[in-house]
Amino acid sequence: MSWLAPSASILPLLGSFVAVGLQRASGSSGLIEQKRQYMARIPPLLALACLPLMPFAAARSGRAQILSPGRLASPHSQLGGVRNCTSCHGLSKAGASNEKCLACHEPLRNRVSSERGYHATLSDRSCASCHEEHLGLDASLIQLDTATFDHGETGFALAAGHTRAGCSDCHQPDFITAADVRGYKGEHGALARTYLGLGTICTDCHTKDDPHRDQFEGRRCDECHSESDWQEAERFDHDAVRYRLTGRHRRVACRDCHTTVRRRDGGVDIRFTSIDYASCESCHTDDHRGALGADCSGCHSTADWHRVPRRTVENRYDHSGTAFPLAGKHAQADCEDCHSGPRRDEQLRLSFERETRGFAYPHPLAEDCLSCHVDEHRAAFDAAPGGAVCDNCHDERDWIPTRYDIARHNRDASFELSGAHTAVPCIDCHSSPGPDGDAAQFRFASTECESCHEDENPHGAQFTGELCRSCHDVRTFSTPDFDHNRARYKLDGAHRDVPCASCHLDIENPDGKLTRRYKPLDFECRDCHGGES
Repeated sequence: MSWLAPSASILPLLGSFVAVGLQRASGSSGLIEQKRQYMARIPPLLALACLPLMPFAAARSGRAQILSPGRLASPHSQLGGVRNCTSCHGLSKAGASNEKCLACHEPLRNRVSSERGYHATLSDRSCASCHEEHLGLDASLIQLDTATFDHGETGFALAAGHTRAGCSDCHQPDFITAADVRGYKGEHGALARTYLGLGTICTDCHTKDDPHRDQFEGRRCDECHSESDWQEAERFDHDAVRYRLTGRHRRVACRDCHTTVRRRDGGVDIRFTSIDYASCESCHTDDHRGALGADCSGCHSTADWHRVPRRTVENRYDHSGTAFPLAGKHAQADCEDCHSGPRRDEQLRLSFERETRGFAYPHPLAEDCLSCHVDEHRAAFDAAPGGAVCDNCHDERDWIPTRYDIARHNRDASFELSGAHTAVPCIDCHSSPGPDGDAAQFRFASTECESCHEDENPHGAQFTGELCRSCHDVRTFSTPDFDHNRARYKLDGAHRDVPCASCHLDIENPDGKLTRRYKPLDFECRDCHGGES
């Protein structure tokens, strides 16, 4: 057994190695690198020569070890002790043996042998170069710089949204799909400490995030989605499905048609299949309430729902299905008279419902006649019986003549019509008082004759203060029944048969108007007959 005794040339190395062990006991930070240097310098067989020194080293420090500079990490703790060294180390080569590592780590061996995954790219490196051991029970066996690690070397390159995910966001036990990894790591309680075994299909990780559930069973997610924006199906071609999008439908957000459905477990699904699109009413409310039938395409198109070709409307549109059925003159009006946009002129004042102003046929605000028509009476009938309601006098058959007849005039107005006044057109009395043809006048300061007949007065100022009806009546403006005997000059004899104009001559006033002279007149015979005998 003398060959086990250390020679003089070996003792310095042993002393140095022991010193390293003692340094570890005191927590020196240079231990790892020194351990590597010394282990490389000591031949494998020399380790056997060190066995007698173990009690000595233990006496100096209960925590120090001569052959192993530190305890194994907890996953390998069952391999601690001198008798188990060869479980990982070979006798002919320093350091842990790759072959022994892979012999134990079967899932990893399968991937390396089939040239799959990250470890298959590291054939020229030892396992220990990344998985440092003998650093203590709590040490991690994976020293990975996540900031510089190239995930593309694993066979699954990270792109777009995946680049923003943390390692632990994906590398979770629930996402491990490989059966061999789940079996091996599960047996050793290490599912939470491995990066192996993740699936590469989207639903392997995103099952809980999948809003489609089983609607697209057998289809790959990347047929429609990409990693750049999971929420947008930028690769999806709606023209390839049964319902092609045209016109304005192309600009509709997906969620406007594909609504959410809440599941019993609290999750939310989005409906993409089994959506009814047999008719427009499957999605759109019928504003016509069925009055125009179920075929919306007869008037509308997807190019713009509210832009309806005029020829289509004029040929078939039934306005009786709306809130404003057309009758009388309204039925003869052109569509654009009411549906062409805001209008302000002498006859119409059109305004429209705000939400329909961009429509081809905007909806006029039509609560009553005055919503569209200018009040030519200028509020003259606000105080009339029934109020300022146009259909008190007018109807849609024809705006003129009105239903305001003579009987109603005599009943409601302050001026009774009789005699010749009953044959006078309304406009002759209710004409515009202004020179520019403004609204007709219906209120008068006076109803005396001269208020209307001033220009026809042949008397001038001869009868100021006297009423016209003293001589005239409304049957006729002439005075065939005038009793001349009431005047200062009574007619008798042949004078009774003389025409009025023979004595009452017209004279021209300075303003060019003619006035028939009634007074003053001279009553002597010579005043009319001159020198006749």
